[in-house]
Amino acid sequence: MPISRRDLLAAGAASLLPLPALAAATAKRPLRVAHMTDFHIQPELHAVEGSVKAWHHMMSLSRRPELVLVGGDMVMDAWSANRSRTQLQWDLYKKTLHDGTDLPIHHAIGNHDIWGIDRAKSHTSGDEGQWAKKWFMDAFGYSRTYHSFDHADWHFVMLDNVLLTPDGYNGFVDQEQLDWLKEDLSGTHKPTVVVSHIPLLSVTGLAGGYDAKSGEWNVGGNVMTKNVNAVMELFGQHPNVKLALSGHVHEVDRVDWRGVTYLCGGAVCGSWWKGPNNGFPPGYRVLDLHSDGTFQEQYIPWGWVQRD
Repeated sequence: MPISRRDLLAAGAASLLPLPALAAATAKRPLRVAHMTDFHIQPELHAVEGSVKAWHHMMSLSRRPELVLVGGDMVMDAWSANRSRTQLQWDLYKKTLHDGTDLPIHHAIGNHDIWGIDRAKSHTSGDEGQWAKKWFMDAFGYSRTYHSFDHADWHFVMLDNVLLTPDGYNGFVDQEQLDWLKEDLSGTHKPTVVVSHIPLLSVTGLAGGYDAKSGEWNVGGNVMTKNVNAVMELFGQHPNVKLALSGHVHEVDRVDWRGVTYLCGGAVCGSWWKGPNNGFPPGYRVLDLHSDGTFQEQYIPWGWVQRD
């Protein structure tokens, strides 16, 4: 194939670069990933309009992400909503995807995405085909509520750590999933990101968990994963696990512990579409993931102002 004048000029220009500059010019760009969590879609409070604007904000970044990880609570409330209200919320969420982005997306399940657990208010019996977590699975074509995949040089795990209990739910990774996670992590040497809805490890529960009467802190199982030690034991056996992302608390924090960085990703909706939550504005996280397992991360407020 004949060499064009443009090719010759480009080769000549590259040869004039000092070696460090040449290396930088040819270095592989990191994988850019957005972590967007807690949309709480509903027909009220301009939530649909706001969600589309959040998607557009992310898509208009000077460098657009290649992949989106959604951390759960896509809808405002399927827990106590009847079928028609639940269907409406899921339809609205899918509309925001259609109107807002064309990027590949993987979803984790949140507690608000589980249908009908309050049987009295939702008018369910528990025998419905889409009851509980099945609606979430059907919405995205998942055969289970957890899965993993590879993208570029990284491995990603989407966990389900919302364990249903007689009185509600707890953050907990059940034994079946722990066994699967052990096998999954054993099958890859790629740097790995783990996504869950409820934080695996976080300081946010401590911030509001002090009981002045007892003089003790009480971090409930509804704000952090109860068997986090079992999960962290697996992470310790697989040092390629670098990041654990979560939502749920609508606050932003970072915990670096034993080689893993745990990041709470705030909330797209802030305080459920009523402005900042405990001082944290509506936003999302962007991560630049390098092939050697290092990364940069930032929380980006997307400029939502509460509407009447």
